[in-house]
Amino acid sequence: MKKKKQFCDYCGNPVIRKDADGKVRNVCGTCGTIFYENPLPVASSIVINEERELLLVKRKKDPYKDMWCLPMGFAESDEEVHEAALRELEEETGITGEVIRLIDVDTVDNDFYGSLVIVAYEVHATGGLLSPGDDALDARYFPINAIPELAWTSNTKAVKKYLDLYHDLWKMADAVKDLLDDKTVLPAANSDSRKQQEFLSQVLIQIIGKRMNEISRHWMNEVKALLPDLAPFSGLLLDLNRSVVRTIQFWLGRESDTLGLEEFAEYGLSMFREGVPLPSLLTALALSRKSIWLHVVRERILHAPLDIYTTLEINNRIIFFYDKINYYLVSGYLLGKKAGKNDQN
Repeated sequence: MKKKKQFCDYCGNPVIRKDADGKVRNVCGTCGTIFYENPLPVASSIVINEERELLLVKRKKDPYKDMWCLPMGFAESDEEVHEAALRELEEETGITGEVIRLIDVDTVDNDFYGSLVIVAYEVHATGGLLSPGDDALDARYFPINAIPELAWTSNTKAVKKYLDLYHDLWKMADAVKDLLDDKTVLPAANSDSRKQQEFLSQVLIQIIGKRMNEISRHWMNEVKALLPDLAPFSGLLLDLNRSVVRTIQFWLGRESDTLGLEEFAEYGLSMFREGVPLPSLLTALALSRKSIWLHVVRERILHAPLDIYTTLEINNRIIFFYDKINYYLVSGYLLGKKAGKNDQN
């Protein structure tokens, strides 16, 4: 139990409760020193493993003895709050980690410690051996759907925020696992926008690789239905589309948007020589881009309300890719047309 202040730190005389700076505070009745009661900083860590289990510690001491909570403890005067979170994590569980991001900050009044500011970080475990520290009875991972009652309401609030943050990403990851085989390795879903984009890119790469023939077949059926003038060139178009899809699969895995696509100028030249009508060819490529996204939507990969910015970023990259393909195809096509006119002259 937190003790009430009784004597002045400076003159040793009794402290009284009186109004000071608009609030009742501890004030020395002799020298008038005001003792402000500031909240103590507490740092906690939210650690989730690859099985989506939450790391918790069973408290050995009061308050809340024998109850579970996040690894947590007071920040010391010579350390940053995030450093305190990592120190307490290692002391209480034996696990080392790195801070990913701030999840929550909460202020609570506790009968035992007084006013506290409890800061919760998402932490990625980097090493160590799971073992309870001296002030913990136990330390273990719990499935996120079987988390016990937590000692601190602030912990419950922070964990809920964390789970809400990852809910949609995990749903998408589960949908992808259902679609692809068990041997497929995907990166861990992450709520950071850049990591989300990388994750979604990898999802599309896997889908394109696994379903390339199906995507091409669906595209060809749509081309035949909407562009009957291209029917005589189905073999040539299928070869072009497979090359486009393979290239976009490779390109999505790159960090740079720079990619040599000059080979598609040769495709454009071949299309001209074979007599493929250019407007229909460009429409067919637009249908190719559409077929990739329709396949993803049909498989319900993006049924969760993902970060729309991330999804649009990927879509914009694909549009950019197809625009470049169109440029080289048209360049090659027009080059062939120009050469044909020169031959006639």
